[in-house]
Formats: sequence, structure tokens, C-alpha cells
Amino acid sequence: MKIIRKESLASTNSFAEQQLTEGKISEPCCIMAAGQSAGKGQGSNSWVSEAGKNLTFSIVCFPEFLLAEKQFYLNKAVALSVAGFVSELVPDKRIAIKWPNDIYIENHKTAGILIQTAIQTDRMKYAIIGIGININQEEFPEYLPNPTSIIQHTKTKTDLDSAIKRFLDIFKNRYEMIMNNRIAETDRDYLNALYRFGQRSFFEYEGKRIRASICGVNEYGWLQLNTDDGKMICGDMNKIKMIVGKRNVGEPLR
Repeated sequence: MKIIRKESLASTNSFAEQQLTEGKISEPCCIMAAGQSAGKGQGSNSWVSEAGKNLTFSIVCFPEFLLAEKQFYLNKAVALSVAGFVSELVPDKRIAIKWPNDIYIENHKTAGILIQTAIQTDRMKYAIIGIGININQEEFPEYLPNPTSIIQHTKTKTDLDSAIKRFLDIFKNRYEMIMNNRIAETDRDYLNALYRFGQRSFFEYEGKRIRASICGVNEYGWLQLNTDDGKMICGDMNKIKMIVGKRNVGEPLR
């Protein structure tokens, strides 16, 4: 896959979207920026990254083999790719996918994913996959709740050029799995990697705190929970949020 390197961009996703709109991208590619001034996170959140220290990039692909209703399989493939990549760099730690799109080392966030898609009739036309992975950054703003980076665990600097090439190899394998309809294997691997799968945890559900355990993720990407009072509920990220950190052990919602 071609890598387009930029010293600085507002956002690799925004740049990719502009290039697609202008007809300048027609083949899969990776757009990598040393620094971003307005990196995007989920919703209105931003992605904070020290320039030159981390991997901040977007992959443009054309998964026309995926029906629109099955597009969460692309999310699964991407999340498994990032988790697998981080596992290679930090092999002695538990690496997990925190639903729907964060990657954790133990209980700390090291990577985030933002996927923008375009649909044509009933199939995916293209996808812009924004990924940020904390690699060599050693200090983070105090307002971030639970960040971590590769170097904080390995104490060794990672070469970013080699790292992006290795990630793209891992992504290629995962992408080809869903392209070749290896869905059951992808489902199994995703659930095995899911953060706190089967464990009792606190969640915010429609604005109220509940205790439940994750029992699955449905085909639309909605989290499925078994509550302590025996109910099964599910919802997207607008309905359900996992409570991480001290708030998970009894602190009330604010």
C-alpha cells in the first residue's frame, strides 16, 4: 500500500476526505502525518498527540465487498489489526479492544480509531480509517483520563517508519480475512480480545449507572449486556458507555 507522508495536517481523515472528493485518490493508500493540529476522535472529541512521537494516519480503502449492514466487520478488522500490532510491541501485557474503538494496554488507552464511510446503494463505497497510536510519547496532558504509550512499557524507542510498515502488513491480513468471508474467525478473535468481556463492570445506560457484563456485540456493532437483574440490553455508543477507572468501583455518576 502506498504511504503518503505529510509533516503536518489538521487531520489525516479530513485530508483524505478532501482528496477523495477531488478525485485524487482511487486506490487504497495510507496518509501519515508527523503532527496534527486538529486530530479527530469520536463525536466532538479530539485526538491529542505530540508531533513526531506517535503514529497518526488514515487508511483509505474501498471495501465494496461489504454490505452496508455488515460494515462493523471493517471496524472489527481494524481493531484487531491495532491490537495485534500493539501486542507485538508489548508482548508481556494484556492488550484489549475497548468497545467500540479504543485499544488498551491493561487498563490504559494507547490507541483510538475513527472510521468514516460512504455507502452506495447497499454496499460500502469507501472507508477512511483514522488511527492514532501512542508510541514514543512519554508525557500526556493531565486532562486525559487514562493514557499510555508503547515506550512507557518497553522503555525503548520505536522506529515509526518500520512500525507503520509492520502495521500495514497486519492490517492487510485482517482485511483479507473479511474480504474472503472468514467471518466466524473474525468474530471469535474480536470477542477474545474484547476488554472486560464477561466481567461484571459498571456502565452508563441511557444516563443511568448500571452493573452488567458484556456478553457480545451484534452484527450492527451494538454492545450486548447482561445486567445484574437478569435483563439483556443492547445499544450503540450513544446509549451505552463503559465506566473506566475509579468510577467503575462505586463512584457515582456526575
